[in-house]
Amino acid sequence: RTAFPEYLSIGYNVLYSTWHLLFVIGFDHDIADEIACSRPELYKVGPRRGLFNARIFTKWMLTGVIQGSLTWLLSFALMEPLPEYDKLTPGKFWIFSTVAFTAINMVVWLKLILYSQNPFSLRYTILPTAGAILCYFVALFMLGYSGIGISFQPCMESIPGEMLKDTDAL
Repeated sequence: RTAFPEYLSIGYNVLYSTWHLLFVIGFDHDIADEIACSRPELYKVGPRRGLFNARIFTKWMLTGVIQGSLTWLLSFALMEPLPEYDKLTPGKFWIFSTVAFTAINMVVWLKLILYSQNPFSLRYTILPTAGAILCYFVALFMLGYSGIGISFQPCMESIPGEMLKDTDAL
């Protein structure tokens, strides 16, 4: 069994989360070069592993597992009765699965904005995040309404529209 539509979840690492992360973190800036060069004590935390160590990494991993699990469980806990799983046929299971996957992506986008050095930077934070959101919804639309998308993932046929119509899913 698959929890999420495969062809939707394939894009998670590249299209919906990673590429815009490179923009937000890679091109973000915090202090001027002159200040950084004149005050090396600002960077002592790096060699001391104050910002990245086993404890922080474990916290990140646990947070991710808890976020994903809670999002999945909350989405499916709202369903009465539990829907039947059919890998090839669109239905309630795939509506709620897509809602859960959308919620997980939204949490990732929001956390990326909140944790960036300049969360309100149009060029380095807002536009790349908007691009990732656009990629997600284009992929969702293509899987639900294009011939090739439906041939790859038949369970996604018309699911984006059904998500909006189903008041239990929202």
